[in-house]
Amino acid sequence: MQPSLVPMGSETHSGQDVGIYASGPKAYLFGGVVEQNYIFHVMEHALDLPNRADAM
Repeated sequence: MQPSLVPMGSETHSGQDVGIYASGPKAYLFGGVVEQNYIFHVMEHALDLPNRADAM
Protein backbone atom coordinates (compact mmCIF):
# COMPACT_ATOMS: atom_id res chain seq x y z
CA MET A 1 0.00 0.00 0.00
CA GLN A 2 1.20 3.49 -0.80
CA PRO A 3 0.83 6.38 1.63
CA SER A 4 -2.05 8.68 0.81
CA LEU A 5 -3.63 11.87 2.04
CA VAL A 6 -7.03 10.20 1.69
CA PRO A 7 -7.28 6.93 3.64
CA MET A 8 -8.83 4.12 1.59
CA GLY A 9 -9.71 0.54 2.41
CA SER A 10 -7.80 -0.77 -0.61
CA GLU A 11 -5.23 0.40 -3.11
CA THR A 12 -6.37 1.75 -6.47
CA HIS A 13 -4.83 2.84 -9.75
CA SER A 14 -5.78 6.19 -11.08
CA GLY A 15 -6.05 7.22 -14.69
CA GLN A 16 -4.07 10.39 -14.14
CA ASP A 17 -1.80 11.75 -16.81
CA VAL A 18 1.91 11.91 -16.02
CA GLY A 19 4.82 13.67 -17.68
CA ILE A 20 7.50 11.42 -19.19
CA TYR A 21 10.53 12.25 -21.29
CA ALA A 22 13.42 10.21 -22.65
CA SER A 23 16.50 10.33 -24.85
CA GLY A 24 18.10 7.61 -26.94
CA PRO A 25 16.69 4.87 -29.14
CA LYS A 26 12.89 4.93 -29.42
CA ALA A 27 12.72 8.08 -27.28
CA TYR A 28 10.10 9.40 -29.70
CA LEU A 29 7.64 7.04 -27.99
CA PHE A 30 8.07 8.94 -24.72
CA GLY A 31 7.32 12.60 -24.76
CA GLY A 32 4.94 14.92 -23.04
CA VAL A 33 1.99 13.94 -20.93
CA VAL A 34 0.50 10.45 -21.20
CA GLU A 35 -1.83 8.18 -19.25
CA GLN A 36 -0.09 6.02 -16.65
CA ASN A 37 -1.05 2.75 -18.31
CA TYR A 38 0.71 3.81 -21.54
CA ILE A 39 4.13 3.79 -19.89
CA PHE A 40 4.30 0.02 -19.35
CA HIS A 41 3.30 -0.76 -22.92
CA VAL A 42 5.84 1.64 -24.41
CA MET A 43 8.63 0.29 -22.17
CA GLU A 44 7.70 -3.27 -23.16
CA HIS A 45 7.90 -2.31 -26.84
CA ALA A 46 11.07 -0.23 -26.56
CA LEU A 47 12.91 -3.00 -24.68
CA ASP A 48 11.51 -5.74 -26.96
CA LEU A 49 10.54 -7.75 -23.88
CA PRO A 50 8.29 -10.34 -25.58
CA ASN A 51 11.10 -11.43 -27.93
CA ARG A 52 13.68 -11.39 -25.14
CA ALA A 53 11.46 -13.62 -23.01
CA ASP A 54 11.07 -16.10 -25.89
CA ALA A 55 14.84 -16.21 -26.37
CA MET A 56 15.43 -17.41 -22.79
